[in-house]
Amino acid sequence: MNINLLLNLLVFGGFLSFLTMMVLITYQGFPPKRRQQKSWQVAAMTVSLIALGVGTLLPRTQPLNPLLPKQIKQVLSQDHLMSLLTESQENRNQSALTNMTPGVAEDTDAATEGGNTFVDTNTQVAGIKEGDIIKTDGDMIYYASRWDSRIRVMSVDTDNHVEYLTTISLTTASETIYTESMYLTEDYLVVIGYRYDFSNDSCVSEDDNGDVYVCPNFMWWQPTGSVVIIDRETLDIVYRLRSNAAFIDHRIVPIFNDDNQRIAETLYLVGHHYLNFYDQSQDIRPYFIENDEQKTSLPYQHMYYVEGDDLYAMTTFTGINLVVEADSLTYQTSGYLGTSPDYKKLYVNHAHLYLAQANYHFIDNQSFQTTTIFKFALDVMEGTLHLTTIGTVRGTTVNQFALDEYQDHFRIATTDTVWNYQTDNWWWSWESRLITNRLYILTDLEDGTFGITALIEEGLGKPGESIMSVRFVGPFAYVVTFLRTDPLYIIDLSDPLNPIIREELYLPGYDTYQHPWSENHLIGLGYDADENGMVTGMKLSAYDVSASSPSVIQTLNFSQFVFGENDQEGLVWGWSWAEALWDHKAITVSIDHGIFAFAVNAYSYQIVDQTPNPASEPDRSDEEGETEPGWVSYEFSYHSFYLIFEIDFTNASPIAEPIRIEHPVSEIGYVQVDRGVIINDVIHTFSNQQMISYDLNGKIMLQTLLFPEYR
Repeated sequence: MNINLLLNLLVFGGFLSFLTMMVLITYQGFPPKRRQQKSWQVAAMTVSLIALGVGTLLPRTQPLNPLLPKQIKQVLSQDHLMSLLTESQENRNQSALTNMTPGVAEDTDAATEGGNTFVDTNTQVAGIKEGDIIKTDGDMIYYASRWDSRIRVMSVDTDNHVEYLTTISLTTASETIYTESMYLTEDYLVVIGYRYDFSNDSCVSEDDNGDVYVCPNFMWWQPTGSVVIIDRETLDIVYRLRSNAAFIDHRIVPIFNDDNQRIAETLYLVGHHYLNFYDQSQDIRPYFIENDEQKTSLPYQHMYYVEGDDLYAMTTFTGINLVVEADSLTYQTSGYLGTSPDYKKLYVNHAHLYLAQANYHFIDNQSFQTTTIFKFALDVMEGTLHLTTIGTVRGTTVNQFALDEYQDHFRIATTDTVWNYQTDNWWWSWESRLITNRLYILTDLEDGTFGITALIEEGLGKPGESIMSVRFVGPFAYVVTFLRTDPLYIIDLSDPLNPIIREELYLPGYDTYQHPWSENHLIGLGYDADENGMVTGMKLSAYDVSASSPSVIQTLNFSQFVFGENDQEGLVWGWSWAEALWDHKAITVSIDHGIFAFAVNAYSYQIVDQTPNPASEPDRSDEEGETEPGWVSYEFSYHSFYLIFEIDFTNASPIAEPIRIEHPVSEIGYVQVDRGVIINDVIHTFSNQQMISYDLNGKIMLQTLLFPEYR
């Protein structure tokens, strides 16, 4: 029960009891005629006075969101919104920094009722779901290839055989939804997608002579947000939500009962909507369309802004409680004026949602960045959130892993780059650049602001180095900076008032992602480089991060395993890439299996034909008189691999050479391997055209499944 409600009940009950006793005493007279009545009345009077005193004197707890933080203001009307946007546009270079008051997900295999164990999406916070293009519960696999509007549905039996069941199309006569991410709950497949709203622009003008000029037609598009909820049993769409705000990030947060059992889940989405305030005749607010109902614009009373921040876009926060009754599905939404979507990073745990929004400042021939931190308290039962705290720090974050909450403290690592410019009447150029890396430990002061509990801004990176990756693991932080070499900083945050850089480990290149493997070990994925900082390929590194013997155990440049032996005459390898370098969800990781795996894609080319110029053109010959070719024909090949690294820290070299699963290049079209999922002891790898399964124990290929339209 709420403590405030309990205290109020004590006051009410005590007062009612006291009033009743006074009426009885007045009616019977005082003192009472019989002794037993006196004892009973005295006891009742005592209890009522105690209840009244306790309920009155004990302090009430503060409500979850008593007031908006003082820097937050509410948008009042359309005219007010337009004036804010216009003023921000005119005074963007005048914005100032707001001063602050001084002051990991576990890798476990889950099991289904059918007995299959599986490894879910690689996430940042244990228990908080992150969307991805592939989802499984061990019995079913749902896969949505990028830039496609269909979802492939497959089943997996206990013998690890995959059967293709059906395809869910997201194309109708009126719209096509392209899948960006999916979530899987007990009842629903939740699809987060986008559409393209196209507009044609053309103009016709006439000059003084009456000549008519027609401008060419221009077509522009703006991505929009869509949520499609599909019943897992029937595969029917049971709920749709459309918005002209593109959803840039999202999470699913579980709801637990008093016995700590998960009973429901709530989807939270962060959207972005650019405000075209130049057209004052239009309603520029974000709108939402639920199922086939009428368009509803975001109410002004649900729109807020932070004084001093850049204001030219709207950040929307939308919550959908994923209740079992599909007819009861609905959304809650609010919005905050801010900046563009590329400058927003999201961190979510079971109680709070943090949004870090970057701001650019240009003042007196100098530019720098700040980050505004929004802290929201989550009401997962209602699908809402309440802004409780805001604050601003210097610099910007590299990704979501630079944000973390631990034991009532919020930690954030930033890189602050200050550019100094020189200008004259005709030109400008930058004179100098100063980079400072910082790690903040912040405390919620419960008055709408953060306080700085501790700050590291010296010794974090050598001159000119920026933060390339961060990983907070309990009381420790692992920060990588880079210019020519890769210092991995091991930072002890166990005493929030006195954080200590405990160790610096050096190796060429840098990590873009770190994954904790055990209490004393870390795996890093990133780029290898030479002594001058020139990137030479992709690498995987194993670290000992213990207090007694921190070291770089092994670094493996795995680019050679991508290209293989180049024994084909005339074959030239081009560039290669791995999505895992910038998206942690592209990594399939299982400490139980000792597996760290991801897709790598590359291309190669060779000359297949060349036609020389006619001999009658001597001016086209080289110095030796040989005729130059007239044209050259190249043949390009796209190669898609899935690399499986076995990790065992009991070995001197923990990272084994990767197992390479190659998806054949199709003559039908371009192939790209996207993801892999582990079910039991088999890893199933998926490209947009087929699935290939590999037995981790038997070290053999198990199954190749070509999707129906490519058979």
